[in-house]
Amino acid sequence: MRKFTSAFAALAMMSSALPVGAAPAQAGTYTGTVDVFKGIALNCTASVDLYDPAYPGKAVVNIGPPEPNCAALDITSNPHDYTLVGGVLTIQGLRVETITLGNCYGDLAGTVTTNPDGSKNLAVDAEIPPETGTLPCFVSGTLYKPPHP
Repeated sequence: MRKFTSAFAALAMMSSALPVGAAPAQAGTYTGTVDVFKGIALNCTASVDLYDPAYPGKAVVNIGPPEPNCAALDITSNPHDYTLVGGVLTIQGLRVETITLGNCYGDLAGTVTTNPDGSKNLAVDAEIPPETGTLPCFVSGTLYKPPHP
């Protein structure tokens, strides 16, 4: 019995580290606005798509206006590997070309919570290290995903 319990616990731990795309209930698109800062402050729309049919099991991240300067930000690393472990969604290897000198590259993590209606929030308050230049990129905001149908 002890071997079965240990094997079951190991299997449960392994499955919790699988990409979110492997779990259909997690699939969907989180959208909202985020504050982005790297030398200048911007308020941009952002989306994280965890089920883009062109990239199954991958995350696709986009950022853009309402502020005109947000169009100058470019996510050049799509699609991304990602994980959801213990309520933390981590998008791996995010590369952002910025409007100011130097780009940013690194993992972006946010906390996923479920609302009473089944919708989800992805709260991000993260620093992405500089790839070139000296300043990191800061991203802060909450994205929303409607309830799974």
